[in-house]
Amino acid sequence: MNVRLIENRKWGAEPNTEVLDVLARSDTPALATDVTGHIVFWNRAAERLLGRPTSQVLGRRCYDVLGGRDVYGNRYCHENCSVLSMSRKGEPVQGFELVLGSSPKQEQSVNVTVLKVGGSRPELFTLVHVLQPIDGVGRLTRALERLGATRPGNNHDSWEPVANPRPVALPKAPPLTERENEILRWVAGGLQNKEIAQKLGISLATVRNHIHNILEKLEVHSKLEAVSLAFRQGWVLAPNGEPGTASEPMARL
Repeated sequence: MNVRLIENRKWGAEPNTEVLDVLARSDTPALATDVTGHIVFWNRAAERLLGRPTSQVLGRRCYDVLGGRDVYGNRYCHENCSVLSMSRKGEPVQGFELVLGSSPKQEQSVNVTVLKVGGSRPELFTLVHVLQPIDGVGRLTRALERLGATRPGNNHDSWEPVANPRPVALPKAPPLTERENEILRWVAGGLQNKEIAQKLGISLATVRNHIHNILEKLEVHSKLEAVSLAFRQGWVLAPNGEPGTASEPMARL
């Protein structure tokens, strides 16, 4: 973790050091911003993916650094950030695709999952952006599907990429009970312990016990680590059935 960052904070709340420790050890690209949209964390994996050292981005506005565009080339990152605005209002932020890079040769498409980490007061929080690169085949497939191409098995004309057949490795099921799996999905979906208890009709103490067991079985130390592992392993699915994004991915951990 960057100690200089913690000592020289000027905006919003102090970032959660436990969360930053998890992100610093992760090989998944990630960055974090404060309530004003300034970058407060940028891990080594993000340095490798985006080619920007931490020293160049800390304290800068996220939209200035990323300059992200949507899949049609329209500017997505700007001063009036919709992700930040929705987070301030407590609205869920769905995962989205972003195109980064200032030139076609430098373009990198990523799936972005946003996690909200609470601070000392409700209005003070840190937004973690987890970036999952999309390769060239993924970009081409998505582009063709937007033009009307469909997956094989439909009754109408379809398009299928030609490639050497390879066995597909399915993600291993997590070593959890059915109830623990359910609670892990709700945690990834952004519910807090009290909300999970109300939704499942169980006591808050029972939810806490389940989460304690989940952390032990997954050999992690926090809910954020558990959710990150669930994303990587494909245990949490997006609405379209693709692993890597929670169905309601605004997690208030």
